[in-house]
Amino acid sequence: MTNNPYSAYRTVEATTADPITLTTMLYDGAVKALRKARLHHEGHNIPGFHDETNRAYLIIGELRATLDMSQGEISESLAAVYSYCLRLIIESSTGDLQKLVEVERHISTIGDAWRAATSQLRASRATSRLGAEAAA
Repeated sequence: MTNNPYSAYRTVEATTADPITLTTMLYDGAVKALRKARLHHEGHNIPGFHDETNRAYLIIGELRATLDMSQGEISESLAAVYSYCLRLIIESSTGDLQKLVEVERHISTIGDAWRAATSQLRASRATSRLGAEAAA
């Protein structure tokens, strides 16, 4: 058990979140780790840099591993982007921060698209529920 209340809250949030929220949290976590990695590198904290690049790598790897490849072109395209991002993270270990900036840009773009799509989905579901309740 942790003594950090924020950490405890995040653990409970992650373990009780629906898949849409959990995926959103993964995108946010990857971007946060990439930003922290760059800050650690700029501050000459190499262990911190490696910890955060590893965290981003693991998160993006999880996003890739959970793709449903039976869904066709979108899943295949995302898998290719995730694989490319993973390669860039490995290549950034030489200190090329531009590679991390590129990964952050790709993951942020995908995360923003995810948020927009899921927001539309939730709004559509809410409208359908209201219509069903009114008909009942």
